[in-house]
Amino acid sequence: IRCSTNLRIGVAMQYKLHYRRKLPHYQPKQGVFFVTFRLAFAIPPKFLSALNDFRTKLNDEANPYERDNKVRIKKRLIAFMDEAYNDCHSELSLTADPRIANVISDEIQSLCGTMYSLYAYTIMPNHVHLVIKPNSDGDNAVSLADVLKRIKGATARSINLMLNRTGRVWYHEYYDYWVRSQEELFRIIDYVRQNPVKAKLVEKPKDWVYTFVSPDLLSEE
Repeated sequence: IRCSTNLRIGVAMQYKLHYRRKLPHYQPKQGVFFVTFRLAFAIPPKFLSALNDFRTKLNDEANPYERDNKVRIKKRLIAFMDEAYNDCHSELSLTADPRIANVISDEIQSLCGTMYSLYAYTIMPNHVHLVIKPNSDGDNAVSLADVLKRIKGATARSINLMLNRTGRVWYHEYYDYWVRSQEELFRIIDYVRQNPVKAKLVEKPKDWVYTFVSPDLLSEE
């Protein structure tokens, strides 16, 4: 599916802060975001303990209240949790049955243009990485919360029907990171592409069929 992408990283002059349960989510106007959402599996206590220890270590190494340090710490914590997800057991697999991955892929693609510009995504066995720029113009403006609600809601219903099951599919929260420059965007796109390789699912990024990168971005590399 071809979905046009505006590659320009806009200067964010307007901020919106909202809380979804315990995590704060900042959404600068014209912002591009790297988002991670996962299945509703339980994270083992050993990983949560390791996360707390890692957070404490990062905070001890640098002042966590300084802006640059805060951004750096958030990036490292997201990467830490991403690695933990790869080692967590989940009742469901998003990629073992191609029908499930296709349901997610189709929903993500279907919202391109109406809710956001789509830069990239990869569907992992128990989580999804997504890089998007939510629409921010007038009456068409949408929040990340709206986007995730739409994707999770539609796909959860389809997955449960497909598997003849009931119950929660997705974890209620998600992690998001505001992409601050063009250079950082390309680093994140590469991170998304390399994720299946890092998890030892394939040897090369191109071998993972559940990854999409905008052709516009690929042509820029």
